Amino acid sequence: MNAAKIHLSEDELLLLQNAEWVLTKNKIIQKVYDLFGALAASMQEKLKNKNLPEAVLTSTPKISRGENYKGLPYVMLDYPRVFGKENVFAIRSFFWWGNYFSITLHLKGDYKRMFIDVIQRNIQELSTNHFFLAASDDEWKHEIDDQSHISLPNADANQLQQIFTTKDFLKLSAKIGFAEWNNAGERFEELLDALLKGISCRPD
Repeated sequence: MNAAKIHLSEDELLLLQNAEWVLTKNKIIQKVYDLFGALAASMQEKLKNKNLPEAVLTSTPKISRGENYKGLPYVMLDYPRVFGKENVFAIRSFFWWGNYFSITLHLKGDYKRMFIDVIQRNIQELSTNHFFLAASDDEWKHEIDDQSHISLPNADANQLQQIFTTKDFLKLSAKIGFAEWNNAGERFEELLDALLKGISCRPD
C-alpha cells in the first residue's frame, strides 16, 4: 500500500473530525430544494397561459442533485423539460456549490428553429437582463465563463448571427450570485419572466 496516497494533511484531518460542516452543508442543500420546489410551482402557474408546444406544457418539474460537477455539489431544477436526441426545450435552474445560481433556456433542433426568429427580435430584452449566449460546442457545459459564453450586452451583431446560424442548439443563461441568496427566489422569477418574454409573440 502506498501510504502517501492516503496521508491526510493537517487541514484535512481537522475537517474530517468536524461533523458540523457536513450537517450545515446538508441544511443548505435542503434549502436549495425548498427554493427550487417553490420556483417549480410558480413556473407551472406562469406557463399555463403561454403559447408553447403541447409537449412543453405537459412536462413536469424534476429536481435532482449530485456531488461532482467539476468536483463540487450541485442541485438542478429542470422545468419545462423536453429532452430528445434531436429536439430539446428546457429551462434549467442550477445551484453550483462555491460558484453561483444560474438559469438557462436550452433549445435544440425543431424548438430552436421554432423560436430563433422571435429570440433575435427580443434580444435587447435579454441583453438588458444580462443574459449570456453559449458559444461553445458542448451543449451540456453548465459553467458560464468568458471562454464558453458571450455576454449579450457586450456582443456584436456578427458574433450573435454566427452563433445563431452555425449551431444546432441555443442556450441563454444568467447568473445569480450567492450574495443575493436572500433574494434568489425573486431574481429567478425576474429572469424567468425575461426568458418567457424573449420567446413570446411566436407566430402560429
